[in-house]
Amino acid sequence: MNVLFRVDATPGLGLGHLMRCVTLAERLRTDAHSVSFVGRYSDDAAAVMARRGHRVVMLPDGALVPARLPSPEWRHPAQENEAEETLHALRDHGRFDWLAVDAYALDSAWERPMRSIAERIMAIDDLANRAHDCDLLLDQNFFLDPRQRYQGLVPRACRTLLGPKYALLGPEFRAARAALGTRPGAIRRVLVSFGGHDVFGLTRKALAAIEGTGLHRLEVDVVTSPSNPDFSAIEQQCAKHERWRLHASPDMALLMVQADLAIGAGGIMNWERACLRLPCVLVTVAENQTPIARDLAQDGRCVYLGSATEVSETQLSDALRGLAATCTLVRALGERVGALVDGDGAERVAHRLTSSTIELRRATPSDSHHMYKWRNTAETRRYAFDPAPLEFERHVQWFGDALADPQIALLIAEREDAALGVVRYDLGADTARVSVYLVPGRAGHGLGGELIEAGTRWLRARHPEIQRIVAEISPDNHASLGAFANAGFVGHAHIYVRKLDDEAN
Repeated sequence: MNVLFRVDATPGLGLGHLMRCVTLAERLRTDAHSVSFVGRYSDDAAAVMARRGHRVVMLPDGALVPARLPSPEWRHPAQENEAEETLHALRDHGRFDWLAVDAYALDSAWERPMRSIAERIMAIDDLANRAHDCDLLLDQNFFLDPRQRYQGLVPRACRTLLGPKYALLGPEFRAARAALGTRPGAIRRVLVSFGGHDVFGLTRKALAAIEGTGLHRLEVDVVTSPSNPDFSAIEQQCAKHERWRLHASPDMALLMVQADLAIGAGGIMNWERACLRLPCVLVTVAENQTPIARDLAQDGRCVYLGSATEVSETQLSDALRGLAATCTLVRALGERVGALVDGDGAERVAHRLTSSTIELRRATPSDSHHMYKWRNTAETRRYAFDPAPLEFERHVQWFGDALADPQIALLIAEREDAALGVVRYDLGADTARVSVYLVPGRAGHGLGGELIEAGTRWLRARHPEIQRIVAEISPDNHASLGAFANAGFVGHAHIYVRKLDDEAN
């Protein structure tokens, strides 16, 4: 497949969105899929991409996409301009099987024009605050009631991947979890990490809180970067303690394995810690982290103290002292949060992107005999409007006429060169009538819905004039009724049939 990622990594955004996309991209590359990135990137981000050998298409520096939706005005006019810039930058890159978009400010107003270059779209979201025009939605965060969040925000046919089991973590976390033994619950080593910038000064506050606990034999690992405004002060604070170590660019998986407790923020580190069953005292540093932290705490999977502007040094000291005195609670927190994430999220998402790939091609004369056999089985005829067996000569005549008619699109659906079914469109000025049937023996595996979705993508890409698709379905064909409903079709009218030849004279 040919996969495109639309993601930005600027100084204001950081590297979080980019790195989770890179994790998925590298998993796809292991199976020889082609991967490209388009967006705006800082020097640090560009260096990451160059080091990993990814193809990058840079967008102009004009209207940088904000980290949050700043105003309703951004939603439509600005996004349409953004879409035009993106399409212009990709004008020589052909079509993509998947476009994955990870940008809080982009919604259906930007995604819809991308249908002209992408067969399918995956939206990666954390906020559930805007509508998407996508075929697949990924939200890797924990919520007590996740499915309610996207009701009305995605098309009815959109599939959703919800929850931390889909967290896009690097392979080092999966490997570290496999080698991880049982955590004892005793707190001997603490990991403090609030990110490289830490504009709220939480690192210094946490270190002062640790000093105030009186737990002088604790080992402490501190992770931050020279871009932290308090870096020099933190360096001096760590130098005063023999068992404290400051790390600027560490192996986070290793530090998390070695730690017994973490004090940190939300975001992707939630799921890195969870993967390694590391209990956490959590302080949120962004508004969208708060509902996740609250639900984690309510479900007994972390200790949540509040937002960065609310938490005091005393609260941090009290929480640490309380946990240090209760090994059972510490162990339980680690086990409960660890049950959410196993490190296979990128594998699961890659599988959903690739396993559902159905190729549609136009039928050729060599398909005539196969289609005659498929259509003539009792399994296929059972729900046809004319269930009588076909005569071969009549089929050959119909098949030839269908191939020659520009108003008929007769398509064979295949996966890995194996035939799955037939999709037919009768094209009008703005309406297409669709009929679908599976190759005998393929029923019962949910393929009907996949064929309908694949056909809709095919039609939308090649016949933009079509605004409506109509399907006529026998009322006792419950499988087809369900498949079309799941693909976004809505019942509109009933057809009544009276067979005159069955009546007595």
